[in-house]
Amino acid sequence: MNNDIMHQLTSESILDFLADGVYLTDMNRQIVYWNKAAERITGWRKEEVEGLSCMDGILCHVDKENRQLCGKNTCPLHRAIITGKSSSVPIIVFAKSHDGGRVPMQVHVAPICNAAGDIIGGVEVFRDMSDAMEDLFRGKKIQTQAFKWDIEEGAGLNASVHNVPHDIIGGDYYAVQQLSRHQYIFLLADVMGHGTSAALYTMYLRTLFDEYCGLFPDIGNFLHTLNHRLHQLVHKNFSFASALCGVIDMQQHSVTLAGGAHPSPFIFHSDQTVDRINISGFALGMVKEADYSTQSFTFGPGDVLFAYTDGAIENPDHTGKDLGEDGLVTILQRLGYPHKHLLHQKIENHIIRNSANVGLNDDLTFLEFHWPSVVSKL
Repeated sequence: MNNDIMHQLTSESILDFLADGVYLTDMNRQIVYWNKAAERITGWRKEEVEGLSCMDGILCHVDKENRQLCGKNTCPLHRAIITGKSSSVPIIVFAKSHDGGRVPMQVHVAPICNAAGDIIGGVEVFRDMSDAMEDLFRGKKIQTQAFKWDIEEGAGLNASVHNVPHDIIGGDYYAVQQLSRHQYIFLLADVMGHGTSAALYTMYLRTLFDEYCGLFPDIGNFLHTLNHRLHQLVHKNFSFASALCGVIDMQQHSVTLAGGAHPSPFIFHSDQTVDRINISGFALGMVKEADYSTQSFTFGPGDVLFAYTDGAIENPDHTGKDLGEDGLVTILQRLGYPHKHLLHQKIENHIIRNSANVGLNDDLTFLEFHWPSVVSKL
């Protein structure tokens, strides 16, 4: 019986039974197969697209920030073909439908190899996310309001942030607040995982930040208290958060840091030297009564404190080696940082180009504090 079924089926007929859209391309991204679900999801008929390139006004993918994805360095399918790597996690894109609208999709891409193991094309499998996307964008608006950015204009400290969730919402959280005329506090946290469940924990972090910000500038006590509260919530679910917390004192020309299980921040000095700040401590929520020690450093005119989440460094190249902290510093210095003003998007693009993956594996946040070239005594 089973053999009779297999004799009656072809590869194409099997793919046509799938609920997910599937299309195959050659090395030049010319479409050679387009299944029935791809027709239903996009409105493009098989005979309209086969023989054309997916760049020829058909899908015209953009990402969730509305950036075009049809270039060689940004197209997920092209990246899979040239790197020989399948996507390890789904990618959210928005494809142009036959009627000119945009269809939100969850996409997987992979190279296609022949019997000899040579790459001869690529395959993209996509799922329509239209029903879920409205709720996700509503969640994004709510989460965006949970981030805290409270610095007065002309305060003297130039701060900036770049937050890119892997999905529409994510597990990175940041809060920056002016504590006094010359003091600033910040928290950068990365909840384990990404997506909806991680995003829910960031909402709780905002509640705890507001509840216990009166403990500042004692950041060790602040993190101890946050850890205790998070342990009550998450320890049985094994969901934790790395964290970096700091107090910047413009009058004392100092920054005091504490944290746990978080990537090392950097201080880029005006003389082009770089200090890596190793922060030791348990992730928030892991150990009930964990203590957090502090470290203080002085800064000079033109110095920059650069903090980030591990989405910036846990991106393997074609050998499987992660970019790592040294690789991130190398990219930044190659781009002329910090003396050359860089758009955060440019840094992100270079991280992706260095990777064998088709995009970032995790949520990404950069948090920067630039001290003025001339530091006055406030």
